[in-house]
Amino acid sequence: MLQTRPPIVVILGHVDHGKTTLLDFLRQTSIASREAGGITQTIRSFQLTANSRKLTFIDTPGHAAFSAMRSRGSQIADIAVLVVAADDGVMPQTKQSVEYINQAQIPFIVAINKSDLPSANLDKVKTQLTDIGVVVEDFGGPVPCVPISAKTGSGIPDLLEIISLLSELHPPQADPDSPLQAVVLETHLDSQKGLLATVIVKNGTLHLGSQLYSGEPVGKARALTGPDGELLKSALPSQPVEILGLSAVPEVGSILASAPSVPSHPKPSEAPPNTTNDKKFNLILKTDTAGSLEAIASSLPPAVSVLSSGTGDVGESDVEFAKTGSASIFAFNVKVPSSVAKLAEIERIRIYSHKIIYELLDELNQLTKVTVEVFLAQAQIIAEFKIGQDRVAGLRVLEGEISKSHKIRLLRGDSIIGETRIKSLKSGKNDLIVAKSQQEFGAVFSPYLDFKIGDSIIALQ
Repeated sequence: MLQTRPPIVVILGHVDHGKTTLLDFLRQTSIASREAGGITQTIRSFQLTANSRKLTFIDTPGHAAFSAMRSRGSQIADIAVLVVAADDGVMPQTKQSVEYINQAQIPFIVAINKSDLPSANLDKVKTQLTDIGVVVEDFGGPVPCVPISAKTGSGIPDLLEIISLLSELHPPQADPDSPLQAVVLETHLDSQKGLLATVIVKNGTLHLGSQLYSGEPVGKARALTGPDGELLKSALPSQPVEILGLSAVPEVGSILASAPSVPSHPKPSEAPPNTTNDKKFNLILKTDTAGSLEAIASSLPPAVSVLSSGTGDVGESDVEFAKTGSASIFAFNVKVPSSVAKLAEIERIRIYSHKIIYELLDELNQLTKVTVEVFLAQAQIIAEFKIGQDRVAGLRVLEGEISKSHKIRLLRGDSIIGETRIKSLKSGKNDLIVAKSQQEFGAVFSPYLDFKIGDSIIALQ
């Protein structure tokens, strides 16, 4: 029998416009202060009671790389709150969030946050919203708009009242006795607990001990944990819950069911293997959650080739695979045990650890600039000698032409010793502009690198 269920409310908006701070005030916790860089990295969900009505809230990341997670949140929700900062106004993710709301065809409210700041300009924000097709009630449109301060709580009672009114006008319904349908919001691998999945029940009831399916069996719900850490025996429609005990990783955005007959969310078709030579930076990616993995993978520079990816801490097998594939390891919000770090050092595998998504992507962009440099020439060090205070490398050009304007990379076998420039380029006592193929020459490196006879250099541009 259909019954009214709590509405699921998604909070959308641009990065750092105060979405998590708003939920922080509502929940009276310190979520915002614990976020790395103050930016939400994964979906949060919880329930609260306002105006005698239970509401389920979802907080989604605001960074551009997390667009898939924001889209997923809006598809699950019944009502959206679009948070716009009164000082910044409409920004890129504001526009993107409006697109998600329109695609989901759900009612929404504009919450103009930071309205207590001296730099706040509410009319300017409302005009900017009109320019992107969001006409608020003050301007004669249908969209409710509330000025708030997530820091002080000003305007939040009005926001909650409008959410309650919208849920009365569009009451969401579900049948707690029908077959289970729960949407997978997030999955991650906990080093102590094992595989965990965060879900929101859309229909039916999730019971402790239930066998769960996502097209195929994915395990039993051996423990159910609520948003505040409470252990549950069951979860009703609109209730967010964390499941412990799954033996397989369900796809984020898929439907968990209590019977195999319920179809799962279709998997996206796999991309054909890369058969070009365009992607030259080999990468192994480890993240805390499947949502983070999806977000990073969708934002990688074109010069990156992902050899392996997954959730959970970096392990020795990742280092061994990186060695085999000549890859670097990027770790997002996961641990690198000391034994693994030591193995990586021995095998000369670089591990880059980050807690902020855009910092990880910025570093990757910098690194891939190196991978697309143009090879110009190669030479081998066949002698060394001293002239005054300078240690001179005697080289023979094996391929191409080398000049003082080129960036020089010193190699010892397959290992990169460092990068430098040529300060002095001579043949005998004569200065050279260019050293050509098979020509022998002397070079002084600046900055100094500790070269050895048998090393080689390559010239890059």
